[in-house]
Amino acid sequence: MPDDTANTITAEDGTTLVEIASVGTEDEANLLRGFLEAEGIPAQIEDVKFHMEPINFGTMGEIRIFVTAEDEPRAMQLLREREREYEDHIDDDDDTLVTDEGVAEIDENAQAESDDGATS
Repeated sequence: MPDDTANTITAEDGTTLVEIASVGTEDEANLLRGFLEAEGIPAQIEDVKFHMEPINFGTMGEIRIFVTAEDEPRAMQLLREREREYEDHIDDDDDTLVTDEGVAEIDENAQAESDDGATS
């Protein structure tokens, strides 16, 4: 959670950007950015990950997500609500697939479709 000591950067246009999340993979970062942008909040990713394998530790393993200082309160609220939704729907006893739209129903009897559209 950001506070008064939150990481901030200044964009080229002079806008102050505030770090609202830090994740370990580019996929996670892109997912969060897409989620925020779908809610009308532009987000920027800063990859400070050290790409010399196998090292991945500390700040050398972070990918940070930034939004404008104006959008920070709403972005944080959306991320908290999103996290709460996931926590409310996940049960360790069952196989549960949760998407941004909520819990997905899995049809165990459905036939798998191959890349060429044929069923197997």
